[in-house]
Amino acid sequence: MSLRPEIRLLEGTRCEVGEGILWCPRRNVLFWVDIKGRALLRLDPEAEALTRWPLPDQPGCIALTATDTLVVAMPDGLHLFDPATGTLAPHALLPPEAAASHRANDGATSRGGRFHFGTMTLSDRSVASGALYHWSGEAGAGQLARHFGGLHIVNGLAFSPDDRTAYVADSYESLRRIWRFDYEPETGAFTNRSLFYDTAGRAGRPDGACVDVDGCYWMAGVGGGELLRITPAGRVDLCIDLPVTWPTKPCFGGPDLRTLYLTSLDPSSSGGGPDGAVLAIETGHQGLPEPVCLLHG
Repeated sequence: MSLRPEIRLLEGTRCEVGEGILWCPRRNVLFWVDIKGRALLRLDPEAEALTRWPLPDQPGCIALTATDTLVVAMPDGLHLFDPATGTLAPHALLPPEAAASHRANDGATSRGGRFHFGTMTLSDRSVASGALYHWSGEAGAGQLARHFGGLHIVNGLAFSPDDRTAYVADSYESLRRIWRFDYEPETGAFTNRSLFYDTAGRAGRPDGACVDVDGCYWMAGVGGGELLRITPAGRVDLCIDLPVTWPTKPCFGGPDLRTLYLTSLDPSSSGGGPDGAVLAIETGHQGLPEPVCLLHG
């Protein structure tokens, strides 16, 4: 089914590569990153107040915590960012050999508070050298656990409402698939991998994602200008045509979690069109509260 909802472009939000958008219910604001622009951004939609913090390298994704601190995945691992001071402090680092040739890409926090993120190579993306990692603080600072490798461009991380199913996508052109895993909240383990949805034949490849209250998976179709809602059975029941060609990551926000916010990228970095801006979409569906990453076990 196609839907033509109200879609607004949020002024002043354009990025080179907007990604990792999250709604913070404690502050009623959006946070996201500009990967190539090396920045962290915050928007208060009600006040139309935008803050942009420069970062020393390319951020991949972020996570909320129970305090004002944010977790930021940088090329060398996870750092803690303090919006009050603008300071970034290393907290849990990747192995040096992984950090030297890769950067963090997409990530998500499980309902139980474990932060999971993937890496992708900085050179030849045809080589499946990316991996999936997680951290929850349970083993103390500096401890990252590697789930598995063999990935090109890790994307689409999301968790079901009951925290028992995890989703991971690979955006690489020859794969463009989304997989489903059994997820163990107590240990953070991913098991029983199976194909959830194959985007072959669609305009867009799978990029960032989120899950709504019905357990449906919302996929940003990067390069194809579409947003898909996929049921837990792996069937597309909604497709929204977008005014941007390169959508990257959706999240639900607003006081009632009924507005879907969506980042995008501008491959030309021209800033001359809508690509790169954040969209606000009234889909008629409701999201789930964004989990917070547990800094201590």
